[in-house]
Amino acid sequence: MKKWLFLVFAGLVFSEGAMALTTEIGVQYWRKQTSFDANNYLDSESVTGSLSFYFFERVALEGSYTDAKAVREEKIYSGSTVIQQQTVVQVTNVVGADLIFMLTDRKTMFQPYLKGGVAQITRKQEVKVNNLNTYTLEPEKALVPSYGGGLKIALTDTLGIKISYDAWQTPVGGGAVTNDAQLRAGVTWLL
Repeated sequence: MKKWLFLVFAGLVFSEGAMALTTEIGVQYWRKQTSFDANNYLDSESVTGSLSFYFFERVALEGSYTDAKAVREEKIYSGSTVIQQQTVVQVTNVVGADLIFMLTDRKTMFQPYLKGGVAQITRKQEVKVNNLNTYTLEPEKALVPSYGGGLKIALTDTLGIKISYDAWQTPVGGGAVTNDAQLRAGVTWLL
């Protein structure tokens, strides 16, 4: 399998029709805040950095790193007295490698794309109950499939806006998986 991937990669890079290598740097951000009241809320955000290498007009290899954090605060009341308080802080890091297929030329203003690849997910969760007991959960690192799509909007020849949907099949224990997904927006620069 490794030899086959190497041959495909070498064919893309060294074939006669290959264009000059173009590099693109991107930064994307996502934030979500949801509140039930002042004492019960969910606050989450993520930042993604990416580096893409275009081998043809419509094919690229992208490496990315995502740092995400979510804080959930919950208080349960009996009348006006708090009977239970729980704070959950989850940190997730995703290192991804994806093959990108542009659906239009990179010279057009609107550039939709699809992508697929693999991601390594590292997670850590700290749970504090009644400001006394703190539990830490760290599932093992997981190598999972990733996929997504998006739209790049060219503002100039080198600067653009990128909106994307990215998903990973994250293991949740006992052989089960869930699709974790994010909708992100950011900027890209072609070097």
